[in-house]
Amino acid sequence: MKFTSENFYLVGAGGYGKQLEYMLKQNKIISSAKFADDKLKFKIKNFLKTNKKIYFNITIANMKIRESIYNLSKKKNLVYTTLTLPNCNIYSKKIGKGSIIEHNTLISNNVSIGLGNFIFTGTTIAHNTSIGNFCNVGCNVVISGNVNIGKKVNIGGQSFISNHLNICNNVIITPGSVVLSDIKKPGIYNGNAVIKLF
Repeated sequence: MKFTSENFYLVGAGGYGKQLEYMLKQNKIISSAKFADDKLKFKIKNFLKTNKKIYFNITIANMKIRESIYNLSKKKNLVYTTLTLPNCNIYSKKIGKGSIIEHNTLISNNVSIGLGNFIFTGTTIAHNTSIGNFCNVGCNVVISGNVNIGKKVNIGGQSFISNHLNICNNVIITPGSVVLSDIKKPGIYNGNAVIKLF
């Protein structure tokens, strides 16, 4: 990794930012991280006054905010950094920049993961699956093979996505849900099998 504690920032000093810093420290990836608050759009300009490269990751769970901060910074002298924590089995090279892959995650072959995704602990993503940009995949989720997931999709922990399915953009799947058919409309989905709530 090219970043160090001196040039690495976590954008978002809330709960997940602090948790991620702790995990990075425990795994000796960095000794500490510098934080910017959730209103980084004003602080990014300050970063750019230096000639040094700044490595960063956005640790804000809100997918729209995460995307907007990325869009603000993508043409600047900032490196949106992918973080992969130990004990992961990753058999695909298509991991988008800025994604965070937590411990004990299995990513099978021919998987494509877009920009700025959170893949939380213990998740399994099977072969030939595609995940769009700025999604959250909760702890212990199972995504079967040949699944296409759109942008800004939030999959709650311990959910199950069956194989050969398509999930459109801007969907929330509540924790513990089971998805057995395509989701074609944005909204909040819950249950076994899921139904649209809103």
